[in-house]
Amino acid sequence: MALRTSADNAEDVAAGFRMLRDPLPEHATEITSLIADLYSISTSLTSLDDLTKNRQFRRNVAVAKEDLDLVQTSLKYTLEDIVDFFGDIEVQKGSNREIFKRTWLSLTAFFQKESHEPLPTRLAKYKTFLRELEDLIKDKFPDTPLMSGLRNNLKGLLIQQENRLTPRFGGLSLGTPSSSTTSAEPGSPVSDRRPRNRRSYERARPSHRSPQSPLSPSSGTFSDIPPSAPDAPGSPTTGSTTTTSQSAGSNTFVSDHWAKRVFLDEITMTPIPYVGESSKCLGDHSPGVKRWLKDEGFEELFQLAFTGDSDLRVHFYLREDDHRARMLCKAPHTTRPSEYFCMPLNLLEIVRVGSCLNLCRRRRGGYELVLWANLKFSTIEQMVLFFCTFLALRSQDAGRPVESIRDYELDNEEELFGGQILDDNYLHALRIYRDKVSGAVRLQASVHKGEMKRAPVWTAFITQYLGTRSWVRRPDSKVVVLRELRQTIFMFAADYTPQKTSRGEHILQFTNRADAQGFVETIAELASTR
Repeated sequence: MALRTSADNAEDVAAGFRMLRDPLPEHATEITSLIADLYSISTSLTSLDDLTKNRQFRRNVAVAKEDLDLVQTSLKYTLEDIVDFFGDIEVQKGSNREIFKRTWLSLTAFFQKESHEPLPTRLAKYKTFLRELEDLIKDKFPDTPLMSGLRNNLKGLLIQQENRLTPRFGGLSLGTPSSSTTSAEPGSPVSDRRPRNRRSYERARPSHRSPQSPLSPSSGTFSDIPPSAPDAPGSPTTGSTTTTSQSAGSNTFVSDHWAKRVFLDEITMTPIPYVGESSKCLGDHSPGVKRWLKDEGFEELFQLAFTGDSDLRVHFYLREDDHRARMLCKAPHTTRPSEYFCMPLNLLEIVRVGSCLNLCRRRRGGYELVLWANLKFSTIEQMVLFFCTFLALRSQDAGRPVESIRDYELDNEEELFGGQILDDNYLHALRIYRDKVSGAVRLQASVHKGEMKRAPVWTAFITQYLGTRSWVRRPDSKVVVLRELRQTIFMFAADYTPQKTSRGEHILQFTNRADAQGFVETIAELASTR
């Protein structure tokens, strides 16, 4: 029931009220009383958390569970609303005293309007009900009539809170997450601002399964670097004349992988100056690497042909057991056998140089980048999709993940906006980028916190929509709706579902009013300069 988490949240909000107390001496008594009530609520929640873990009281805990859920859920909504007001302090203009005064008056008026009683009365009810629940669990003869009245009052309040949240989205259909990915654990209103029953905002890497293939080493570990000269060379593959080719592997995991669709989607094509070195690989030739990859359990995801001023083929391979991704480059020759170069993605970093992406290795203790491969692009869209696919595959490696992503942004792209959105129950960072060379504008949502921080979740080019009438609207202070958006998603369908209205419009649910306003203003500025 995560009662201790709720206790911590109450103390966090109490600490927030302290910043209002000194600038507002005329309200210091009221604010001090709120702080005391919040700490009292925190103490009761901590005590209840201890009781729920005591086997002696497990029968009474089961009896009290419904009431605990009731007060905990209503309290969570209340704390989130308070934090909303705290969050708006940073973006208001004026002297500190004026800002704090407006915040205090708005906050108190809000709660009075919502439940027709002041915030101190609501907190007093939470506090009393929690104490009665403690007595109930301890068999200390709780005041049953008092509990009945408080229970009915809190049920009515919760209905008001949930009814108030529903109209925010009007006819928007947010979708229902599957039961296997939801959690009843309330989150921190201070750190993640998640609605009730949200999953953790920290996306986790795919689990690392124990190798099952009989071809795997008996120790269950895998070698990172393929042998430079194995006994027999792998058979060369026939290069595709198209830009993208898909592998028809038998593995369902690979055949359904999100990366196979990335370069097949129809997207805009914005040219960039085709300058710089030709596409090539400068690594060590590994003539038998294809057979080695097969023996190690890797299957081909897709391949790309760089046919402008070279005939380089780039293949991506993936192993299901640990989601390890490898990049294989094939350099065909007319008078001698093709050369093959292979490297795991977690040993490479990506740097943009003009119309090229340099894939580099670090050496000398990480202080020097050494070029391993150069890939040349003719459009910004293809470059961005390759860049995001590379980062996403590398971040999903469960075997030897990259702990700190250093190459999370493309050179010559400027960030015009950054904010936080609740995206399919996760907290993501939403950014607007504009390419300085081509002028192309795109959105990108990335993991905001946790072990996959900065990993791309989706991107969408929006240049063609800027200035289009009614493309963007704001039905609620924290919600922006985009009439059309072509997302390229870098996750499995089971892990991410775009939020849409019943009419197929895309929903951006921001965590605060200021970010929603900033997003709309940035889009308006971009439209006006076209």
